[in-house]
Amino acid sequence: MKIMSVAGLLSVLLFWLVLPDPIHALAATPTALGVAYRGHVQDYGDLPADNGVITDGGLLGTTGEGKRIEGLTVQLTGAIAATADYNIRYNVHIQNEGWQAATDEPLSWKKDGDFAGSQGKSQRLEAIQLQLTDANGAPVTDYAVEYRVHIQDYGWSQGWKKDGAIAGTAGESKRLEAIEIRIVPKFTGSLDPAVFKTSSHRLGQTQFKPENVTVNNGQLMITIPAETMASGEVSTTALQGYGSYEISMKLPNAPSSITGFFLYAPPDYAQEIDIEIYNQPDGKIMFTSYANGALTQSLTKNLSFDPTADFHHYRIDYQPDTIDFYVDDILLTRFSEGIPHNPMYLMVNAWFPDWLAKRPAPQTQLLLIDWITIKSSRDNLF
Repeated sequence: MKIMSVAGLLSVLLFWLVLPDPIHALAATPTALGVAYRGHVQDYGDLPADNGVITDGGLLGTTGEGKRIEGLTVQLTGAIAATADYNIRYNVHIQNEGWQAATDEPLSWKKDGDFAGSQGKSQRLEAIQLQLTDANGAPVTDYAVEYRVHIQDYGWSQGWKKDGAIAGTAGESKRLEAIEIRIVPKFTGSLDPAVFKTSSHRLGQTQFKPENVTVNNGQLMITIPAETMASGEVSTTALQGYGSYEISMKLPNAPSSITGFFLYAPPDYAQEIDIEIYNQPDGKIMFTSYANGALTQSLTKNLSFDPTADFHHYRIDYQPDTIDFYVDDILLTRFSEGIPHNPMYLMVNAWFPDWLAKRPAPQTQLLLIDWITIKSSRDNLF
C-alpha cells in the first residue's frame, strides 16, 4: 500500500507498552483495570493449584484432555476497579440445571468473586455470560469484558464474545473445557491529537477526510459515505518499533475497497508491513512487506468467515527476524526474510485502490473498530 503524508487530528488510542501498565490514551494514565479468575476443573480440582489466580487473558482449564469446567470465580483487579466502583457480573449454564440466573438480567448474576457453577456434583458448565457494570448497575462505557471458551467438539470456533453475549452452548450437552477472559478499554471521549492523527490526502481512488473519522458508542468509526469513494485514515503520532499490534474491527461491506491495518513510514516502498482485507463477504486477506524500496513478501489467503458480518481480531507480531500475522489468535503466516528495520507509524484505513473496479459504495458503510492495542517500546526504535 502506498501512503502519502498524514495530517490532522484524531482520537483515542487503546495503548499498551511492553514494560509499563497499559496506557489509556485519552487520560495518559495507567488503566489499572484487569481481571483475575480461578475455577474447578474435572480431575484437577481448583486451579490454579497454588491458590493463585489467572489474569488478563490467561487460560483456565484444559484443551485436548476432555475435562469439564465445573465452576469459577471472577473479579476485577486494579485501582480503577475500586475508585470507579465497577463490578464484573457473570452467569453460567450448568448441566441438568440450566442458567443460574435470567440471561437478560445482569444485576441478578453472580459478581466480584462469587462462585458460579456447581460443587460436588460432577456437572459441567455449558455456557457463560460476563458483563461490566458501574455503581448504578448500568453497563460500563469505557471498558469491555471479552471472553472466549473452548467447547467440547467445537474448540475455540466461537471466537471472542463480549459484554453479556453468550459463549458456549445450551441444550447441546457440550462441556466448557477452557476459558480466557480479558478487559479492554473502549474508545471514549473527544479526539486526542497527542495519540493519533487523521489523514487528509488522496490514495488510489479515495480522498481521506478527517470528518469521516469519529468516535461513537465506544467505537472508532471510519465512514465511507453513500455513492462516494471517500473515507478516512488514522495514524499514530509516534513512530513504533518491534512489538505486537492488534485490532478488533468489523469491516464495511463495500466491494472494490479494502481495509488496511499496517505499519508504514515514508517514502513509499521503503518500509511497510500490511494486513489488508477486502471489504466484502467472501473474506480475502493479504499480507505484505516492503523494505529498501521494494516489495519483499506478499501472500493472499481466504478467510473462513465474512469479515463484514462481525468483529474479528487481526494482529501483527513484528520482531527483528520474523513477522507473524494472526487472525482471531490463529497464526496464518510468518515472514522470515525481507523484513524492514526502521521505525514506522501504525495506521488503519479503508480505501478504494486503483487496481480494483471503480464502484462507489451504494449505501453509507462503516469500518467499526472496538479497540487497538500496541505492545512495543517507543524508547527503543532500532
